[in-house]
Amino acid sequence: MKKEMTFKEKIANYVLGNYSISQLPEIALTGLMEGIKSDALIILAGMSGTDNSFEIEQYFNKTLRETKIHIPEKIKAAKIVLRYYLNEILLDPQKAFEIMNIIHDKVYANVYQIQPKNFFGEELGLEHMYTWYRELQDFSDNSMLLYYNDLPRDEQKTKFEYHLVEEARILFEKLT
Repeated sequence: MKKEMTFKEKIANYVLGNYSISQLPEIALTGLMEGIKSDALIILAGMSGTDNSFEIEQYFNKTLRETKIHIPEKIKAAKIVLRYYLNEILLDPQKAFEIMNIIHDKVYANVYQIQPKNFFGEELGLEHMYTWYRELQDFSDNSMLLYYNDLPRDEQKTKFEYHLVEEARILFEKLT
């Protein structure tokens, strides 16, 4: 039951570098569908990704001024996008590992050097999720597992997935 990203979530994703300037007209369409009012937004939504990137960016910036929407700093943008993906995990727990791969590649990889911490993922509060994500990676690679070694391997996987979803729920509530 995948939910489409909102206008503000897409802007945050743009800040993280997961959207390019050529995709700003698509992002603008999302804003229009949400009922955001702005003359520049209408023009931007009517543009094509093949239009002059300078003009696209100019209308994007004008849209932000007209709507009084501020571009978030990178760490804030990461938390906005992270919250979206955590919600996706909670809506479809069977895809927790797959979505965690996206979180790692599209969110965490874009911010881990901004505020380095002692534990992997700590910048965004992901450190507990990474414990179970790594175990699931090791399970997928048929590597040695560190937790629940008294259980058969398939039951270990079930436990890891359960903990990953529970940690997603806890972090989602913290980010709300």
